[in-house]
Parts: sequence; C-alpha cells; structure tokens
Amino acid sequence: MPAKKKIFLALSFAISLAFAQTGTAREFADIYTDCGLGAIIAPRTPVVAAITNVTFDLGTTAVSSNISSPETCAGGRARMAAFVHDAYDSLEVELAAGEGKYLDSLAALAGIEQKEKTAFIQDVRKQFAHSVAAPDYTQQTLFTKAENLYNILNQEKEKRS
Repeated sequence: MPAKKKIFLALSFAISLAFAQTGTAREFADIYTDCGLGAIIAPRTPVVAAITNVTFDLGTTAVSSNISSPETCAGGRARMAAFVHDAYDSLEVELAAGEGKYLDSLAALAGIEQKEKTAFIQDVRKQFAHSVAAPDYTQQTLFTKAENLYNILNQEKEKRS
C-alpha cells in the first residue's frame, strides 16, 4: 500500500474516531488510543496514538493487546514507559540519591502503595545499579537505558503483585 494512501486512511480513521458517537465506537476508539504501540508512543495524544496503531499494523496489536492483556490498556504501563523515557536523566540522579519527586511519581505510576514505596525504590535501586555498572552503559542510547529501567520496574512491581 502506498504511503500516501496509508496516511490518508490513518487520518480518515482518526477523524472518524473523534466524531464517533455510539458506545461501541467509543469503546473501539479507546482500544486504538489506549492500547498497542500507539499508546506507548503517544500516551498523552490520542489522535497520534490512533494514527500510529493504524499505520503500524492496521490496529491488530492494539486489538490483540486489548484481548490478551486489557490491564495494559488502561494507559498505566504506557504512561510509565513514557515517563521513564522523558524523565530518565532525573530518575537516574534520584535513583543514585534514593529519593526525590520523580521517584515518588514513578512509584505512583507503577501503582505501588505508600507503605511499600521505600522497599520498592530500594529494590529498583539495587537492580538499576547492576544496569549502570554494565561495561556498555555509557554507549547505550537513551531508549535502551529507559527500556532497561522500565523492565526493572515491571519486574519489581510483579514481585509485589
């Protein structure tokens, strides 16, 4: 399919989502904005999320993630991933210090209860220290560093579930 046609279809789809009125259409629109690759790339921009999902794979990833793991579609993991990427430098500093407003926000995004926050942050710090000590750490891209931290957060969060 030519690129211009894909873009036209994606924009048409996004416009139709914006004006959808029925309950079924709204639920479908939520899937395209809250799930899949689009939600990860643009968690705060629903139209971009929908266009990304449609352009990337005609929305199959969004639909399948809604079916197989609906808890990821609430936007929590996508928001956490975006936050880790956007605030990585500040998180790196605060993880070294062991406290800070970014770590507080991160624990909240991860859904960690206040009573478990200190232990959660300590465990994340231990795992993160191993990541930072890797010989290739300074050569890693921001995306790779953020992805590693995101994976650590999910592992520590799952331990508490």
